[in-house]
Amino acid sequence: MTGIRRILPMLVAAILVSLATIAPVQASTTQALADSYPCGPQFWKPGPNVYVQYCPDWSPSDSIPVHTTRDHTSAIVGYIYAPGDDWYQCGYTGTQQTAHGATNYWWALTTADNGRIGWVNQIYFRGGGDNEPDATLRVCPFI
Repeated sequence: MTGIRRILPMLVAAILVSLATIAPVQASTTQALADSYPCGPQFWKPGPNVYVQYCPDWSPSDSIPVHTTRDHTSAIVGYIYAPGDDWYQCGYTGTQQTAHGATNYWWALTTADNGRIGWVNQIYFRGGGDNEPDATLRVCPFI
């Protein structure tokens, strides 16, 4: 019985620490699910032969840069004309970018208007908060 009395306080402390570390993750997931402009449902895109989703995006210049990698310092392979929704295949984390009053380390795979494949930082997505993925854009399964 003495052993249980010594272990019980340590067990309770460990549970409390675990709960404290889980709470922020749950809060950020809840915020992402509250995205006011989530991407639409998946559909088959015949040209690239992949499932994609239309996502509400924007840019103050009406031009969204598409990068070779999930890093804003990588080469730009092309641009997307921003007015209207554009299609994206999936999202994944990368380097953090800060621009236009937003910060995000989530990126979305797409094809630029010139036909080149690349990545767009989700600071160019409407809705959601800093460092949050779009609430409904699927996560890339192949990364």
